[in-house]
Amino acid sequence: MSGGLEQGVFRATRLFTLVAVLASIAGALLMFYLGAANTVEAFALQIRAPSDGAAGLPVDEATVIALMDALDRFLIGMVLLFFGYGVYGLFIRPELGPRALGLPEWLHVERLGQLKQTLAEVIIVVLFVLFLRVALEAFHEGEGAMTIAALGRFLVLPVAILLLSAALRLARLHPKERAGGRHVWEAGETE
Repeated sequence: MSGGLEQGVFRATRLFTLVAVLASIAGALLMFYLGAANTVEAFALQIRAPSDGAAGLPVDEATVIALMDALDRFLIGMVLLFFGYGVYGLFIRPELGPRALGLPEWLHVERLGQLKQTLAEVIIVVLFVLFLRVALEAFHEGEGAMTIAALGRFLVLPVAILLLSAALRLARLHPKERAGGRHVWEAGETE
């Protein structure tokens, strides 16, 4: 291929990532809607104030779970926006800075590793929220001593969170930036 044709082909294939951008923004809108619905549900639980909330939990606990679900969905929505903006900035319009796109500096993505790390961090937080929900439900339902099998099932999520956190720490996908523009990988280790 000639130089001009190659550039044209590569520029055109870069536009395939528009699918990811548009799908991420659509997913973010869905997550914000679901988060708002969970928040309304939490208010409804408190206003109705029956003796038991959702899944037979006390109203206060059901309200906390609904609000935790809302926070979880809002967080996922924000990450989807971050991902969509990041892909757009990396592949569609890499020549534009965040200000030209009307975004704050902290939303500027310089490397694909930033997107990967953010996604990994959100998965850990989502698992933590899921564990909180499971813990609230387990302690409410627990009428007797917990069996070894039930304890094992209960501990699967915290172990998964711990292992994912350790894997993320070991992978060090993207360095954290400190004042002065230095990148810090671990305590004391800089570029």
